[in-house]
Amino acid sequence: MDSEKEPLYPEEKIKNYPLYVWRVFWKAVLLVVFGTGTVVLSIVCLPLLKLIFHPKRRFQYHARYLLHLSSKLFCVLLWFFGCYKLRCDKKNYLANLHSAIIVANHPAYFDSPMMISLLKHTTLIAKSSLSQKNILHVLINELFMSNSLPLNEMVAHAKEALSMGNTVLIFPEGTRSTLYGQHPYKKGAARLSLYTGCPIIPVYIGGNNKRGLRKGDKILQHNATSRWHFDLYVKDPVYPEEFKDLPEPIAAKRMTEKIRDMLSDEANAKYRY
Repeated sequence: MDSEKEPLYPEEKIKNYPLYVWRVFWKAVLLVVFGTGTVVLSIVCLPLLKLIFHPKRRFQYHARYLLHLSSKLFCVLLWFFGCYKLRCDKKNYLANLHSAIIVANHPAYFDSPMMISLLKHTTLIAKSSLSQKNILHVLINELFMSNSLPLNEMVAHAKEALSMGNTVLIFPEGTRSTLYGQHPYKKGAARLSLYTGCPIIPVYIGGNNKRGLRKGDKILQHNATSRWHFDLYVKDPVYPEEFKDLPEPIAAKRMTEKIRDMLSDEANAKYRY
């Protein structure tokens, strides 16, 4: 991206310091809660669920729902302490969605738990670096997929998850967006859709600035004048049948370009404030 380009959300000056400190404090506390909750889920809840529910599919069904409820609780705490506000134009639609691939832009650190809080049974495709270090690798190896898997393995895992009625959640930028716009989109979501025959549901994450959650931000930061606003806009599905007459590499490229156009900041400027 051009570093001289104007940022999407110009920085604001702090006007109410006590309120700002309150939000920064609770952000730090809730980050600790988030980390502690991840550890508890990984080393206590998942092993217990494995003992109770058999076979593996049944365990994963209940484990993903527990992760959904935990993410929902975390988001409620963010809202309760004045850090966060969520608005979604099709919340019930997402909650009842089955056998579909969800693709979203990635402006902030809390995008993953926020999306999981809206999707009852979802399989997140996570960064490979997270599957190789810290306690997150337990969750990723049990319930998610690493984006470093060979394509044939990823397709097999995705087919299994989608056949169970789950959704698959992908952030095709591969990392958080910058202040100056989005990164190039990877073709993984399009390839999964073409190989599985399941539609892609694009979701644009808009709202206001996400200071303190953006890539490169410091932990002890928050928006200067308001809580974080996450405004989600669910777009029309993109069906693989639209690209069936094209060779797979070209079809994946065209499908990815269409999704990128649907989720571009330029196309969704009215959803940012």
